[in-house]
Order: sequence, then C-alpha cells, then structure tokens
Amino acid sequence: MKRIAVLLVAHGEAETDSFGENFTMLRHTFEHAAAIIPLPAPVRFAASVLGALKNRLTFRRQDYRSPQNTITRKQASMLQERLGNAGRYEGKSFVAYAAFHATPPFVEDALQQDSESDTWVLVSMSPVDSQVTSGRLRQLAESHALHGGRKQPLVVDGFWHDPDLFRLYLDHVFNYGRTGHDTALLLLFHGTLLNDPEDGPKQMHSGLRKLQAMGQRLLEAFAGDSRNRYREIRLAYLNPDVGGSWTTPSVSEAIQELSAEGVGRVDIFCCGYFSDGTETLLYAARETKKCTVPDVHHLPCINDSDSFIDLLATRILTAVRENTQESFRATMS
Repeated sequence: MKRIAVLLVAHGEAETDSFGENFTMLRHTFEHAAAIIPLPAPVRFAASVLGALKNRLTFRRQDYRSPQNTITRKQASMLQERLGNAGRYEGKSFVAYAAFHATPPFVEDALQQDSESDTWVLVSMSPVDSQVTSGRLRQLAESHALHGGRKQPLVVDGFWHDPDLFRLYLDHVFNYGRTGHDTALLLLFHGTLLNDPEDGPKQMHSGLRKLQAMGQRLLEAFAGDSRNRYREIRLAYLNPDVGGSWTTPSVSEAIQELSAEGVGRVDIFCCGYFSDGTETLLYAARETKKCTVPDVHHLPCINDSDSFIDLLATRILTAVRENTQESFRATMS
C-alpha cells in the first residue's frame, strides 16, 4: 500500500512564556521575513531578544498560552482520520502531521526524518500565499527533491481564490456572528508590505496582490449572500511593529471610522488565519481596546471545524490523484 505523508505547515508559536521558546520562534520568524524585508542580522537578533522578553512578561501577566500549535495538531489528527477513510478505497495509507515554520517540529526536519513515505504533501496553513508561507514550502519541496534524490513533495496552497473556502467562511460568520442592521463586520487579515516586489523574482513577494484579491472577493461574496444583514462589511489589517509602508486601515483605525459613522457593535472575523493564536487573540483584542465602540465581538477562526477539515481532505486527495495521473501519463509517453 502506498504511504502518503501530509504535513500541515503553520507558522508556529511559542506554547509557553519561556524566554528560550519565544526567542527561537522570533528568530526564525525574522529570518524568514528577511526574504522580503531588509532586516540585517544584528537587527533580527536584537528584535528577537526584545520580543522574547516582551512575550515572557505579557504572557505571564495575562496567564496566556498560544493555542495555535495545539489547534494545528488537532487539525492533523482529524485530517488523518478523514484521509484514512478515503485512502483505503484507493490503496493508499495516509499519515498526517503538524509541522511549523518557526517552532519545532520544523517542516524541513520533518521532511528529512521521514524516509518511509512514498509521497509527501505540504499544506500551507495560511489563506494567503506569500514568500514566507507557500513560497517557502515550494522552495523546500524543490530542494528536497534536488539534494535528497527523492520525489518532489506536492504543495497544496492557493486558498486565497478557493470558492469552497469562501463558502465555508460565509457559513462560519453567519453561524457565529451577530448579523443585524446595527452591527458592522470587520474581515481581518495579517498585514503586509505595500511595496510588494511581486513584479521581480517570482519567489520574492509579500502576497499583497493575492491578499487584495481575496479581500475583494470576500466582500463581494458577503454582499451577495441573502443571509447578510450587516450594516457595513470592511477589511482591516494586523500589521507588525516594524518599519515600512503597510496595509491600511489597521484594526483600531477601521473601528474608529465605524464609530464616527455611528456604529455601536462590531464583529471581527480573522479570515487571514486558519487557527487562533497570539495575533487573533491578544493583538486584535489590544487594538480594539483603543477604540470607542462599546461592543466588539471576536469570532473564532475556523480552527478544527469539521467543514474545514473536509475542505483540506478534498484539496489533498485532489492533488494526490492529479499527481498520480500525471505520473502515469509520463510513464506511458
């Protein structure tokens, strides 16, 4: 039976308030970000040290622990069950793991340590493709095949234009949200640089155009849904505290604009994330505290919902089947 290993690759966050764990996470984060942001090594090191100290104090004071890695492991466990049921009818055995860009187990280590699988599938657990998400996975896949002498892993990404994900998002918001003529909805993305070098080398981009396209399509999808009763639906961004020109408006700016227009209730859905973590739970809440809107409600991310796991399973099975057909055609030609 053919063995297929599926790696759900999320960013990864420190799971405790330990300085060492937070330093490691931030060091890897800044190293990857340096592909699109000019960050000299001394700056990356200093930012990692200061950020780790800040996280240690904040997490300890608020008794906070990021759930992102735990959620990703739960997603992988549920996915393996789904794929196992489907694979038995096709002579395939699936195993699913959680792996991360910035925390152990690192995706590159997981690839090297698995010598038993016939095929690897790397799933980008980010809705928007960029150099530091799916771009990095594609580079790792090419390197794995080139230097390891193995079959090149498949990469599943492109969720930013997946109509099935849009339908899932709409169902999720209308299930958890408080639709009503007195409520506004903010669709929240991880911010990115505005000076996107996507016209340059293909692998070096921040994902700005894909983010903008996804945001526009979501706005159109919500506006055209008969269940929609929101007074306003707008986009907002959580931007890192580093230099450069970033996407606008920020969360606090967007809510202040709504407040000035007389909106008293706001729902926030973090559509730019597949799992809740420090950005969606701490940073977004911190931004909303700066605002005057009295009633702000944070909807959960899609996390380990059954419909999301079904979507992942469908995308993975499709990619594996298409790859099998291509391999067969190549063999016959």
